[in-house]
Amino acid sequence: MVAAALLVIVTGIRNVIRTIRSRPTAEQLKAARKAFLERLLNPQAAAVERQLDKLLPERLLRLYEDKSTIQSGGFSLEKPGKKRWRPERWPIYCFEPLDAEALTEWPNDHEFGPGICFATTGNGCWYWIAASDQRTADSPVIFLDYDGGRSHGTRVADSLDEFLSWQRVPS
Repeated sequence: MVAAALLVIVTGIRNVIRTIRSRPTAEQLKAARKAFLERLLNPQAAAVERQLDKLLPERLLRLYEDKSTIQSGGFSLEKPGKKRWRPERWPIYCFEPLDAEALTEWPNDHEFGPGICFATTGNGCWYWIAASDQRTADSPVIFLDYDGGRSHGTRVADSLDEFLSWQRVPS
């Protein structure tokens, strides 16, 4: 009985030590943030288009030229329209880098064809926009829900321009 109790205690202590050791240090977190910001501020649309073998919408390319917007996050976009007791809000934790590396970091959902996730909720969900054979002015925004919700594949807005024009509210 005592041996079993000691085994449980030792196993618990091991797990705590393993958890503490596996946490990134402050320096590692700072370096990761710096690398992410570097990727975010230096979009590589041509590399993404080559990898997708498709062209991204012009409005998406303009989004990544707007350094202030692309660095923002921690807000929700409130869809205008019907007055409801509970407004329809779409959270944005952060915008995603536009580079070939990003294509491997989140689901490249072939269910909707070639495209790119340009923002995330931070909880396993992304906002996706299609790429096409011809450069288009804009494209609908699709919500990819890998968090177990029922919103997967929801057409959030008819265009990225419309989506980004909605009122920002704190998340």
